[in-house]
Amino acid sequence: MRRWLALALAALLAGAVAAPAAAVAQPRTPDPARAVQKQLRHGHGVRISELSVLIFGKDYVPSDRMRSQVQLSPTGPVAYDASLYFMPLPDMDQRAIDARDSIAMVDWDDITHVNGVTYLHAEPGSLPAGKSWIRAKPHASYARYFSHQAIDVFDARVLRILLRGATGKAVPGGYAYRGVVTREQLGVAATRHAKDKINWWLWTDAKGLPTRLRTTDFLGGGDLRIGVSFDTRYRDWGFPLVVTAPPADQVIDADDL
Repeated sequence: MRRWLALALAALLAGAVAAPAAAVAQPRTPDPARAVQKQLRHGHGVRISELSVLIFGKDYVPSDRMRSQVQLSPTGPVAYDASLYFMPLPDMDQRAIDARDSIAMVDWDDITHVNGVTYLHAEPGSLPAGKSWIRAKPHASYARYFSHQAIDVFDARVLRILLRGATGKAVPGGYAYRGVVTREQLGVAATRHAKDKINWWLWTDAKGLPTRLRTTDFLGGGDLRIGVSFDTRYRDWGFPLVVTAPPADQVIDADDL
């Protein structure tokens, strides 16, 4: 009798141990930071499209659209070709639109950044004969002008800060995450808006690579809802890309204008 009881107890214990083992064997949610790091290779690229929206109370007004292809390296993005299209605000007439576009003396829809130099494409007839590109004066913001996002998905440190404590929810084709972060936590240079909260939503594919990032940032907080929202899509991670500068004979220096 005792032997039968011992065998029954052993069977129960074996079942109790087997159940957790099966649970551990289930696939883990991929690490987006690690997935992105694998794509940071010389000659690799990624395509980006982004919609910027201004928020005034209950009104959401599209501001601009940007399309970019970004050349990557082990240290992150190093070059890009971008096209920027400003969307007229509802209360702007044509003269106001022209005035906004002429702030830089040209309508610079196309931008190329390579080897630390930024080139702005000019409208036909706005530059001396044979010239179609302006070599811009150096400015730190140009290095990352392929996106307006404060959250840098190419920085593993930023992604780990973002996803700390966040649980990926399985969705068709991958995973979805959401949370709140401040510019101060991200280490983004900011002054009075450093502690403002940025609401974010991140989608990845099955391998953990970002496919979409949406953020909403209400400046200053409070009851007056004034802010910005950016909806960014990422595709074709790893496609071959080497960005080249415009032909030298088509370029004029900004100081010469």
